[in-house]
Amino acid sequence: MAPVAPVVAAEPEEAFGASVTARWLVLTTDVNPSFARAVLPEGLGIPEQPQIAVWIVEPLSSGSAEVGDPFDRLFAGLSCSCLRPGDLQASAFTSDILVGSPTTDRGGRDAFGLPAIPHTGLALVNGVGGMGLAISPVSGDGRGLVGTVALDGCGSQQTRLTPDWLARQSWRERPMRRQGTTARAAASGTAADGLVHTRWKLTRLSPIVEGSAVLECAEFGSRGYDISATVTSLDARYGFARVTILGRD
Repeated sequence: MAPVAPVVAAEPEEAFGASVTARWLVLTTDVNPSFARAVLPEGLGIPEQPQIAVWIVEPLSSGSAEVGDPFDRLFAGLSCSCLRPGDLQASAFTSDILVGSPTTDRGGRDAFGLPAIPHTGLALVNGVGGMGLAISPVSGDGRGLVGTVALDGCGSQQTRLTPDWLARQSWRERPMRRQGTTARAAASGTAADGLVHTRWKLTRLSPIVEGSAVLECAEFGSRGYDISATVTSLDARYGFARVTILGRD
């Protein structure tokens, strides 16, 4: 049985942290190094055993003045574990972030500082003993990512919703940046390598239900990654959590 929406007391917010409570479906699996190399940009290394995570998030409420009402917005992302230069601990490079509706707050701001996000069709539907998911391709060609998730009957207070490496995120800077603006990028929090590096904190708000996902087809995002060529099933975890973006690395 999937966990019900939690009722919990709020913890003190970290300074400057933009925070959102959401329901999460996180699919993870090991991939071969050649798949990881095709996803990761130059300069990011490959861990000994690379992984990918496909995540779908439905924000339910905001705990920060920095973020407007986040209702009715499904997000999806594809992240790959990586090693930043000089790091021994794996972090995440998020190659694609998709959204099913606008992500700005009431003032028209992109409060999370995310890159320009393509809009597409997203669906996460609860069913008996699991759920179905669908992510339409941004191009409109093909089927995108379609699959089913079978969940175990009971959730666990000990199970982690996401792998540790997802706590440190990198993604490409906004495509509107011009050449020769390294100083401006540094002032805005963008690293000289053209990537935005951030730190996230995920606070579990419900028992986490484990299971497995089977994908019928798996082309994700605008770059046409064919996950199905590498993976036939993925580990699935589902639950409610609050994500706080603590700041830039």
